[in-house]
Amino acid sequence: MTTTAEARQVLNVKVRPMIETDHAEADRVMRMAFGTFLGLPDPMTFGGDGDYVRSRWTAAPEATLTAEIDGQLVGSNFATQWGSVGFFGPLTVDPPLWDRGVARSLMDSTMEIMDGWGLTHAGLFTFSADFHAA
Repeated sequence: MTTTAEARQVLNVKVRPMIETDHAEADRVMRMAFGTFLGLPDPMTFGGDGDYVRSRWTAAPEATLTAEIDGQLVGSNFATQWGSVGFFGPLTVDPPLWDRGVARSLMDSTMEIMDGWGLTHAGLFTFSADFHAA
């Protein structure tokens, strides 16, 4: 049996730039994360036929990150720069790994990218009730 302390254990996460071959798995994680968070009966239906991962990566591949554990993609984040304004999101993590340090690892690397942009304003897209953001 897994204890609560074990379930919350921070994992060894590797963050790296997203590559094109990551798109299908990053899309699966994004749909599963949002669909689960929103309580959809079939989480994979989130977003319909939208191709959000590919379009965001195409716009700025240098600002697109993936998180992996033991070679398996488990999360991603997208940063965007509009002049002196920057924002990030969606930051998604595979639901079984929520609250295990994956998002924190993605955020550390995302902030390194955004710090290099010399922004005057930075923000994020999120749900106000999302407690899985850290």
